Amino acid sequence: MNILPKKRWHVRNKDNIARVRRDEAKAAEEENERKQRLKQAEREAKTNLLRDKARLRVGCKDFISLSEKTEDEFSGHINFFQELEDGHEESNRKNKEHEKEKKEEIEKYEKQIGYLTYLGQDTNEALGKKNWYDQAPIRESDKDEELNLKSKVKDDPLEIMKKYVPSTYIQKNITSIKASDIETRKRKQSESYSHHSHSKKKKKHKKKCKHKSRRKSYDSDSDESTDLEKKQKIEILRKERIEREKEEKRRSDALLAQVKKRDVSSNAEIVQRKYNSQFNPEIARQNFSQ
Repeated sequence: MNILPKKRWHVRNKDNIARVRRDEAKAAEEENERKQRLKQAEREAKTNLLRDKARLRVGCKDFISLSEKTEDEFSGHINFFQELEDGHEESNRKNKEHEKEKKEEIEKYEKQIGYLTYLGQDTNEALGKKNWYDQAPIRESDKDEELNLKSKVKDDPLEIMKKYVPSTYIQKNITSIKASDIETRKRKQSESYSHHSHSKKKKKHKKKCKHKSRRKSYDSDSDESTDLEKKQKIEILRKERIEREKEEKRRSDALLAQVKKRDVSSNAEIVQRKYNSQFNPEIARQNFSQ
């Protein structure tokens, strides 16, 4: 319905909407006036009926007409501010704040249903909404764990390479690591031996726990020894690779040096020049054998 809103025949044009509202308000006002006239006519008919009944009961002589006004009521000066003094004018005044709130509510409702739209304003601006492509997608929280994380880490090629790559500390000083590992092994063996001698003095029901602790210490020693052996093998392989690379580089340098010598010897032929600024002296006449 927002196609060609500037046309006069458009349904949601401002002028057409205002005309419809005026017609509706006028019709409602006329209906209220008609109802008020009907009510007033009914009241007058009832009062006349009751007066007739009362007149029959009382008699014609004692009847006093209420519709007739005496001359005393009109005597005196005319007060143009009588309604203001009595307070009728204040009661007939409209409350500006109430009218403003009512107008804002009507505008809000018209914007929601799409009746009221300003120039250059679309429906989303009028309703205060956003399109789905203007909003960021709703993502899961960062606390949620990733699916199949263990299998991904297990199959990660970087994690597999870390097993075969030595640490930087081992590459720098392998001898110091060996010495420190040997000292730690000796210390742990002495501690396990002292612990074993001390455990003999305790009760029998605690022997199982002691055996478990000894097993754990021995297992840890074996694991450390295997790790050390792996590191040593990796370091040996690394040294062999470096030596091979050096040897290949040495051979390539020697081969390139031989090629360079040949080029120098070929270009070292003596060329006779007739004068210094001669171009292409190698193809000059004096350089050809007679």
